[in-house]
Formats: sequence, structure tokens, C-alpha cells
Amino acid sequence: MSNHLRLELSKCRIVFFDLEFYVPESNRVNTGLCYNPWDKGSRLLGGSFFVANPKRDIKCSTHTVANNIQSFWLWNYQSEKDLLSEIYELLKNTLSLVHKAHKKKVSPLLCGIGISSSDVPVLIELFKRYKILSNAEAFRFQSNFRVMDLSQLGIVCFNNGNDFLYPKIKNELLNKFMPGTKFESGKSVWDLYESKDYTGITERVNDEIISTHHIYKSLLSEYRGFKRLEKEEKRRIKIAEKVG
Repeated sequence: MSNHLRLELSKCRIVFFDLEFYVPESNRVNTGLCYNPWDKGSRLLGGSFFVANPKRDIKCSTHTVANNIQSFWLWNYQSEKDLLSEIYELLKNTLSLVHKAHKKKVSPLLCGIGISSSDVPVLIELFKRYKILSNAEAFRFQSNFRVMDLSQLGIVCFNNGNDFLYPKIKNELLNKFMPGTKFESGKSVWDLYESKDYTGITERVNDEIISTHHIYKSLLSEYRGFKRLEKEEKRRIKIAEKVG
């Protein structure tokens, strides 16, 4: 970051979020992402967002996170476009706040698990599909954010016996940083939606946001631990050189 730019930490934002989708039985497959934003038979059910101020909200309690989650669900809107418009406004306002404070030299972070290959591109495609943004506008909008995918950041916290660095799945991260916590596949949401268990969907997604926030904090602690070890090793080397 340029020495001429002062980072206003209180005006930075980390958007922890998770989306859920519904896919009709005819389009379901056993593996991979079944949902396609251009498939009119599938639906974006919505999602939950925790727009965190890194100066105060990273160290905050689970209770505080839960109380500040904003949720947007299809059953509360007239249409999928109305739902998406509300999500777009949240992201646009967050972008405006961060850009205004930093002369557009700092971007908001979009944070989640696996979002770089699912949630983020899905939102951009839906913004285009419903003409909330043109193709060119959607490209510019996406490029104004930075994606922090914890499935990638978490790789360095695991032993790797070969040269193939591969992103970690959600339950691998949970098993390491939140032992005893496990989430079923997102496909389980299909049954909840079909049975109109909207409360069950909301609770599940909010729990995922809380878990994502916790994993972010845990990764931050791990990285700081690595740096402390690195500093200690350098100190030992200097002492050894003096003695030698």
C-alpha cells in the first residue's frame, strides 16, 4: 500500500456472507455446483451478510455477530429481482463508504468459504441477468472488491504431502478450527425449502456466517503465530552468529 495513503481502518469493511440456492430435481447432479444463475428453473433463495468493521468487529463475540447479521430471503420479496436489488444496494453502499474514505485505493473484502468459485460469480451473473447492471458495469463492480476465500487461505495451516495445493472444503476448516462443528451439504436446503422450513434455512446460514467469522479470526491468529516463530528464529540466528 502506498506510503501516501493512510488506511482508515474504521472505514474498511469485510463482508462475511453466504448464499443459498434451490435447484429443481430435474437439474440435480451428485457432485459439483448444481445451481446455474442462468437456469430459470433454479432460484436464489437469498443469504446472510455480516458487514464487519475490522477495527471493532473481528474480536467481537458470537452474540454480537449474530445480532448484526443482515438476511435477505426470497420469501420476503415480490420477486428474485427485488431480492437481488436489495443485496446489490448493500454491496454498493459498502463499496461507496470504503472508496470515499480511501480515494478508491482500498476495496471492501468479500469473505467466505468457497465463494470465489460460487457465490461471487453467481451474484455478478444474476446482476447481469436481471439487468441490475450491464455486462460492462458488472465487470467494473466486481473488480472494485477483493475476494478473501478462506478455503484458499486455510491451505497453509494444513500439512501437505505433495506439490498440489488445493483449497480446503468447509468441513475441513471446521474440523481444524471448530472441532465438533459440521455442516451438511448445501443440498439439504432443498428439502428445507420444499417443506417451507424458512426458519431452518435462516438459522443454518446465520450459523455459517458465525463460523466463517470464527475461522477468519483463527486464521489471523495462526498467521501471527507464524510471524512470531519467524521472528524468534531470526533472533536465534543472530545470537548464534555473535557467539560464533
